[in-house]
Amino acid sequence: MHLHSSTPVWRIALALLSGLLPALAAPPLQARPPLPFEAPHQHIGVATCAGSNCHGSQRPFDDSAVLQNEYFLWQREDAHSNAYKLLLTANGKRIAQNLGIKDAASAAECLTCHTDYVDSSLRGRRYAMSEGVGCEACHGGAQQWLGPHVSGNTHAQNIEQGLYPLENPLARARLCLNCHMGTKDKPIDHRIMGAGHPPLEFELDTFTNIQPAHFRVDSDYRQRKPAYATGAQTWVIGQLVAAETFLDGLGSPRLSQRGLFPELVFFDCNACHHAPQNRRWNPGVADALGPGEVRLADAYLTMTGVILGILQPQAGARWNAALAQLHRASQQSMSQIRDAAQKLKDIVQAELVPLSQQSIDKAQATALLQRLAQLGIDGKAGDYTTAKQIYYGADALVASLRLNHGVNGQPFEKPLDDLFSAVDAVQNYNPDALRSAAQKLRTVAQTLR
Repeated sequence: MHLHSSTPVWRIALALLSGLLPALAAPPLQARPPLPFEAPHQHIGVATCAGSNCHGSQRPFDDSAVLQNEYFLWQREDAHSNAYKLLLTANGKRIAQNLGIKDAASAAECLTCHTDYVDSSLRGRRYAMSEGVGCEACHGGAQQWLGPHVSGNTHAQNIEQGLYPLENPLARARLCLNCHMGTKDKPIDHRIMGAGHPPLEFELDTFTNIQPAHFRVDSDYRQRKPAYATGAQTWVIGQLVAAETFLDGLGSPRLSQRGLFPELVFFDCNACHHAPQNRRWNPGVADALGPGEVRLADAYLTMTGVILGILQPQAGARWNAALAQLHRASQQSMSQIRDAAQKLKDIVQAELVPLSQQSIDKAQATALLQRLAQLGIDGKAGDYTTAKQIYYGADALVASLRLNHGVNGQPFEKPLDDLFSAVDAVQNYNPDALRSAAQKLRTVAQTLR
């Protein structure tokens, strides 16, 4: 069963309700807000949110604008609450040992993503690193906004006092990708993967949907937080921010600071990590590299090309030309990689904010779905990482068509299930199965009007 189809019924009903409301474009971020670990506000601990009259009720309140059982949802159902505990497991200790780390539970290299990690000067009396990725890791240090928030501040006032605007998908993507991709502040490298850490992947809409929702998207929520979005718009924003984040790393010293070899986390894992008898090389979207040449990890870059090609065709043409140049540069020199990455970064940064304000209509969502299906059919995205992003994108777009445009989702169930089966486990990945599923998806998508 694919991911969006397993969404709880009550969440689907709420999404349907929100889809019936007038479309509200996300207001632009006046400036890029500081991330919770960057802001100067003290983090005062999960316990300060967990009172029974605040967010610590065991059951949702019927007469409240918020559920008020958010703490228990996080503690019992959200994987973020267990992030610190993973460092204490046998696997966590083994990874640390392989890295030469004596104690993962006290190493900044691990704690920066497995906890709400902030400078010691910003840790309040009830702050506890053992809480894992707690409330303030995402919502921001509550030192200034907690009291006024309880007293009846507006959402805008809370943001002015340090609350992070998670309802805005652009801000949310920038926060999530710090740990789910890695940045200069929270670097994830090939050394960590080699030590046994699972490979990272991310898609904003899917990952938002599979998290246990500790909010109710109703008319009151929409009035307070009109920037909230799911489906096609969130998928678009997430892919562009992921591309921006990847290119930012590619242009940084991280690429070449380890000596003879470049930082391999920027390259496609599956170019090396598959059985040699599994003959699945393909020329790739850019047609720039031949067999045996290690390709940059271009999944998010490929998805961005799909998006721009439909929503901003002129920018899409420039993007695809620049992407081919980046792949050629990867066989030449570090300086040429950085120059090519900067050209792509300039394009995505010019388009990111305008596209974050643009609603995706039925025709555009359908065209994006057909383009993704064609990508799978052509075999030019045969690596596993890109194949999985094709699935994530198709699932998000079908969900958006179903919930926001009244499209019958039933004919898409089998193609999406087949796509999911093709990419469910890397060791079983079969590009031919992906291609077959993509053909079925395209056939159904072509029936939409």
